[in-house]
Amino acid sequence: MRTNVKWFLLVALLIPCWVIGINYDIDLVVLHATSQFINNDYTRVYAQNGTLGRYFYGPFSLILIKPLGYFSYVTVKYFWLVLQTLCYFVFWSALTDLYPFLKKDKYFWGWVLIWIVSINPIHNNYQSNNIQLMLATLLLAAEQLTLSSSVNRQKLGGFLVTIAAGIKVFPGFLIPFYFIVKNNNVRKGVLIGIFTVALSPFLVLGMPKALFLYQGFFSNLTTYSAENSLTSTNDILCLPSLLARLGLSAKVVNSGILLLSFAFYTWVFKHRARFSTNRMNLHILALAWALSVLFNPSTRPHYFIFYVPAFCSLLEIQYASEMKLNKLFPIGIFLSTLLIAFTAEGVVGRPTNEWLEAHNWPTIGMLILTLMLALVISVIRKANVQPSHAVECL
Repeated sequence: MRTNVKWFLLVALLIPCWVIGINYDIDLVVLHATSQFINNDYTRVYAQNGTLGRYFYGPFSLILIKPLGYFSYVTVKYFWLVLQTLCYFVFWSALTDLYPFLKKDKYFWGWVLIWIVSINPIHNNYQSNNIQLMLATLLLAAEQLTLSSSVNRQKLGGFLVTIAAGIKVFPGFLIPFYFIVKNNNVRKGVLIGIFTVALSPFLVLGMPKALFLYQGFFSNLTTYSAENSLTSTNDILCLPSLLARLGLSAKVVNSGILLLSFAFYTWVFKHRARFSTNRMNLHILALAWALSVLFNPSTRPHYFIFYVPAFCSLLEIQYASEMKLNKLFPIGIFLSTLLIAFTAEGVVGRPTNEWLEAHNWPTIGMLILTLMLALVISVIRKANVQPSHAVECL
């Protein structure tokens, strides 16, 4: 019975996404125009093309979107909706495979919470024609492959992680995790992916064109804030925007993010031997996913899909505990859910949503979520026991 309810809720979410996806033309307009530029006038790819805006994805992405330039925008748009919908179902399938408790009727309300947290970012991906849902699906599939007993699948998993980073920069935050925690087969896949992403533009597009495009990409990347201010663009929601709105300088913010990133991976490297189980590795990866968007200076609501694994890990640890949890644990889950999912425009209306975003309330929810998961993992590590015996320490 509850399986039928889950299917109903998934379809209930998908139908309005289709409607809004059909009626909105945002990022796909830029992407389709760029696919035409790469075929006709590559000098315009990373240029400022009037109201069209600039292109911020890596040169490797141009190889993937190049064929779209031969089709009309309408054709590309419906192809995009089909691709998003395919990723939508693969995302849920991969997520429930990685977190099997989501399949059990016993934990139905946990699944509902994950569904609630997913509504806004999925809706935003369809509305903005963005690729975060696609990237999240790619990364979930990659993690599934790395857990396979097949050597080739493990290599493919590492390869796909790097492909995601080649399309958009922020998933590159996950690459150190795969080098530190995973086995040599996965590392080989990551290295193959790095060479593929870096060299394929030269092989496909030619040396002069590729060099020009790389220069344009790095120029756009380093001047992103020209149109996307951390302080005045309300829907940029991340730790850099929170710190910038508190009055810290760009130099201090950037240095702080680099220091926190270094500290996280130093911690992972130092204690990697204690993270010996696939479940613990998955929880650390979920934390890395959350940090990748918390630290990313361009995070908007459609990026929130990358917080979903952190919620799943916290719920799994809670459900796995055989003892009574400290009340702060479920309260923290409730607060982070409230601040991230229930501050959306569709819940509180646009004026209130804009005020909440401008005052960093969703970002505070993200901080609560990531700090809770980091604390739980740290407690488990110090106790050197499985989650079911460590959570009562909180």
